[in-house]
Amino acid sequence: MNYKSYSFTCSEWIRYGLEGCAIFGMVSWLFYDSVLVFILFIIPFLYLYLKRKKKELCMKRKALLNRQFREVILAISSQLQAGFSVENAFREAYQDCCVLFGKKSLMAKELSWILRRVENNEALEQALMQLALRSDLEDIYEFAEVFAIAKRGGGEIRNIIARTATIIGDKMEVKREIQTIISEKQMEQRIMQCMPFGIIGYLSLTSPGFLDSLYHNTLGILIMTICLFVYVLACYLAEKILDINI
Repeated sequence: MNYKSYSFTCSEWIRYGLEGCAIFGMVSWLFYDSVLVFILFIIPFLYLYLKRKKKELCMKRKALLNRQFREVILAISSQLQAGFSVENAFREAYQDCCVLFGKKSLMAKELSWILRRVENNEALEQALMQLALRSDLEDIYEFAEVFAIAKRGGGEIRNIIARTATIIGDKMEVKREIQTIISEKQMEQRIMQCMPFGIIGYLSLTSPGFLDSLYHNTLGILIMTICLFVYVLACYLAEKILDINI
């Protein structure tokens, strides 16, 4: 699996396609009260919406892999300290991963893939590096590099990996705490993004005709287009502010 990109399943194409149509249908109704706007611009909107959704799902998948990887390296470290060999430590970590996350989890599949490559006489460090390159995650790449250096150097690999696992685990824990704080602000941002639709929808339903002067005439269309542009720009800036690389 290439974690740098995301491919929709058939059900996801349908789900997010309908979701995009519903969102743009609401925009067309509230801002323009026009079916023609929906027909003319639904294709470019869906293209941008699905592209954005792929990026969002890709980031979520990488974050999930990173969280599961943290538990795996801690399990590997524990097995090494208990006296297991490196290869057996990975096998035991795979069993723990299946118990914690299930056999169909991302990390369980990756560990199964690594173990199969080891059984085919490929070096464990090479399989780990392949995972690091595919995942595009800094923590996995750093662990793979340290693991490869420790194997080549022939030093105290148990202590080196244990120390590395502890450092990466602590680093991920700090990231998780920061992300929890950011998530609160992101939730507030989503609520604020829904407010303009709620206000316009409330006026349209409770005061029919109140917004008629803004529909089906050149000046009204221009005003609503400017408002929509300012709204999209505000959403873009809000996301950039909260897009903090940890």
